[in-house]
Amino acid sequence: MLDRADPRRATSSAMSGRMDDRQALAAIVLWNSGHFDTFDIGKLLDVGEDAVCRTLHAARHLAGGAHAS
Repeated sequence: MLDRADPRRATSSAMSGRMDDRQALAAIVLWNSGHFDTFDIGKLLDVGEDAVCRTLHAARHLAGGAHAS
């Protein structure tokens, strides 16, 4: 169960913004290494966890054969 008192997990309901290309690539590499979760990747790259999640979701979508138009 999520400990709501854990300040590490405190988040805002607002989206954190965008990642640049280097941050997005780093997020994908770090995630694929299997050693980091989305929270830790966000902290390492100084971006919000939601931006990391959106980037990984988009990467999975593209890898699955879908093409952006």
